[in-house]
Amino acid sequence: MKHDDEAHKYYYPVEGRTEGAIGDAIAFIAIILVPAGLYAAWNTVAAWISVLFS
Repeated sequence: MKHDDEAHKYYYPVEGRTEGAIGDAIAFIAIILVPAGLYAAWNTVAAWISVLFS
């Protein structure tokens, strides 16, 4: 295959395409889980304070 062909102008090799995908997935999950965890923790603390002062 000649890489200077017009038909292959937008060809990208597959090697290295998934490089860093695991790190990106962990970051994506962390972006979702960290706020969810903070929300759950805050609701737990707020419920505990509510029970404490009621």
